[in-house]
Amino acid sequence: MNEKITDVLHILDKEDNPSQREIAKKTGFSLGLVNILIKKCAKKGLLKIEKLNSRNIKYILTPEGIKEKTKKTINYVQRSYRAIQKMQNKVAELAGEYKSRTIYILTDDNGEITELVQDTLKRSGIDYRLVNSTKQAKNNNAVIFHWDPELNPDDYDQEIINIFR
Repeated sequence: MNEKITDVLHILDKEDNPSQREIAKKTGFSLGLVNILIKKCAKKGLLKIEKLNSRNIKYILTPEGIKEKTKKTINYVQRSYRAIQKMQNKVAELAGEYKSRTIYILTDDNGEITELVQDTLKRSGIDYRLVNSTKQAKNNNAVIFHWDPELNPDDYDQEIINIFR
């Protein structure tokens, strides 16, 4: 529930007087849940509700609400950084284990995880090749790194390592 409150606080901080319907649309939450979250925020002193007229309400973040949002953002960044470090350590460990073999990175995009894996391998001085399919890794001495939870390594002849396991 705390993350959902943080999502609402972020929108209230960024947007100029959003309606509950707009908040629901931006967060993907139901209108009822947004209503409950706003009431919780008001009860906790994170925001003030100001009635503009019979149909319009304005939500104002209090200093306590801004502090809470900032705290949650910092915690999120710290958790994300630790997760990235953990993944980089795992890739470096695997690279060391398989450095005598040809390492392939199986990816269908060049997203953030691909970049992190590539950067880690480069820093470790390990050569690698990017492939979009296991068929491109036709080498008896190959190992394929991936992070696709749908990929079943037992379905392939090559050695396939999920870096998140």
